[in-house]
Amino acid sequence: MIEKKILRPVIHVVEEKCVNCHRCIMVCPVKMCNNGSGAIIDHHPELCIGCGECIRACTHGARIGVDDFTAFVEDLQKGAPIIAIVAPAIAASFEGAYLRVNGFLKALGVKAVFDVSFGAELTIKSYLAYMKAENPPLIIAQPCSTLVSFIEMYRPELIPYLVPVDSPMVHTMKMIKRFYPQYKQHRIAAISPCYSKRREFDAVGMGDYNVAFRSIQKYLTDSGKTINAYPPAAYDNPPAERAVLFSNPGGLLRTLQRYDSDAASYTQRIEGPHKVYHYLAYLKNFLKQGHTPAYKIVDCLSCTKGCNGGPGTLNQDEHFGMLESFTEIRYKEERKHYPAAGKRLLFRQNKLEKTLDQYWDPGLYRRSYTDRSELFRTRVIVPNETAIKATFRSMHKTKRTDILNCGSCGYESCEQMAVAIINGRNKPKNCRHYVELEQELQANEKIKQMLNQVYEHTLKEMQKNKDGLETLSGQVSETADCVLRSSETIKGMVENIRSIHKNLKHNAETVLQLNASSVEGKNRLYKIRDIISRVEEQSNVLIDTCKIITNIADETNILGMNAAIEAAHAGDQIGKGFAVVAGEIRKLANNSGQQAVNITNNLNSIKNLIATSKESAAYARQQFDWMASLIDTVKDEEMSIQDAMNIQNSGGSQVLEALNEINALIGRIEETSRSLLTSGESVIQQISALKML
Repeated sequence: MIEKKILRPVIHVVEEKCVNCHRCIMVCPVKMCNNGSGAIIDHHPELCIGCGECIRACTHGARIGVDDFTAFVEDLQKGAPIIAIVAPAIAASFEGAYLRVNGFLKALGVKAVFDVSFGAELTIKSYLAYMKAENPPLIIAQPCSTLVSFIEMYRPELIPYLVPVDSPMVHTMKMIKRFYPQYKQHRIAAISPCYSKRREFDAVGMGDYNVAFRSIQKYLTDSGKTINAYPPAAYDNPPAERAVLFSNPGGLLRTLQRYDSDAASYTQRIEGPHKVYHYLAYLKNFLKQGHTPAYKIVDCLSCTKGCNGGPGTLNQDEHFGMLESFTEIRYKEERKHYPAAGKRLLFRQNKLEKTLDQYWDPGLYRRSYTDRSELFRTRVIVPNETAIKATFRSMHKTKRTDILNCGSCGYESCEQMAVAIINGRNKPKNCRHYVELEQELQANEKIKQMLNQVYEHTLKEMQKNKDGLETLSGQVSETADCVLRSSETIKGMVENIRSIHKNLKHNAETVLQLNASSVEGKNRLYKIRDIISRVEEQSNVLIDTCKIITNIADETNILGMNAAIEAAHAGDQIGKGFAVVAGEIRKLANNSGQQAVNITNNLNSIKNLIATSKESAAYARQQFDWMASLIDTVKDEEMSIQDAMNIQNSGGSQVLEALNEINALIGRIEETSRSLLTSGESVIQQISALKML
């Protein structure tokens, strides 16, 4: 059943750390075990080959390997009987203190520790036995469990070329179970540089724990210890020789060269994900076409640095030279256990060969492989060209130039990305081309929406502007009429100002004449005052004369009375004539006195009249002075008014000129407003036409 063919998970996704960067897809040799259709890059373990490339690539710690370290320690603490087998790559880790790792394991409670390098020696022996017995045209080395999983799931047609013998680890396990009966019931913990070894153990039904080097280092760090805190401890199985180099790239070949120095001529060394998966993927077509392989043995490893840089180690960033220096040092140490007895002595006669013979059985280390391709076929749709093209269209890839094969999505080609989308393992928006074009389309759509808004708003505003321009045009016409009427009115006002200015000028001349006349009248009043003064003086003289006359009349009257008295004394003859004369004298005196009185009265009346005239003349003079002052004030104000009217006259002319200019400007504005109105109607028509595009 297919459930039995599903491999257990060896990679875990820490969802909260995943940033959906697609680096894991980029480095993954099989791609379809990743699911980028959601917010994170999820993982499908049933399609994963466990290479660990995603662990190396993820800088966020979102991909971690899964091993059995926790169960291993817990079971030891419970007293479970456990032995350990340690991979040759241990020499490249822990700064070469690989024997102290044995001390650490035994301190935890491990009963015995076996060196997988010795199992690698047995593996080469099994290879040689198989090649001698079967003479296959091509064999693919199988120490790398990751490559075995790849062939079983993705290239099952290559299964016949996989060497049908166990890996060094399983050789070691089977050796222990057969030749170390005291540990037959013990559980076996593999101290490994690789997480995918867990799947190999499941496949062969052996091996209880897969413990990564990385987990041991973390345990030590968390405990505040280093590996140097533990004493070195020897392995519990015979020492290996050249197979301690098995963890190096080409380590298998170097071990094989011990038997055949010409082994390099028929062995293809290939390692690293960028080479080995491409090689295996296209090897089928090469063989199917009937070509004879140039090499008989394919010594292949998934990791570029071999097992020394496996995903379960801390050596991913270490240099090749440093890692291999530790294994080379160990190799020199191990060779001391098997000195050559003679230059031409066959190897099988050596001590190592005799030792290997003790732990080798022709049928003990055989294994078979499982075709797991059904997992891929049932979980992954292989689309036809029509489906691919349809998916390309959904990715906005409608032209040949749209097929960028840029790899930014993590896949090697646009077609591979399309297959992932068809299988629900990715989505178009993870395609750079799609995102760029979609952004452009969205931007265009947004621009279109914005343009529609602009169209609507512009049409609305242009209509308002049109209505406003029509209103403005009418108002401009009305303004022009008002300005014309105002111009005519102001022209009349200017003419009136000019007429007033003329009248004011005439009035000014009249005021000046009046001022001159008032001055002349004032001067004449001064002359009249002088004449009246002289008349008053003459009147006073006459009054004095009248007083004299009155005095004379009084004296004459007295003389007449005396004469009358004398006449009476004189008698009738003499006195009668004298009396007549005296009477006449008295009468003359009385008349003279009476006339003098009358003259005096008249003179007093004249004097009073003269005094009144003098007062009137003085008052008239005062009035003339006041009138002259008023005339001066009127003259000054008249001059101010005349100056103002001059300014008004000049301003009126300027206003008339300005009105003429305003009238011309309004004419131009009216013409411009009509032009704007016409242009606005044209713009509205063009915007309406543009909106229909």
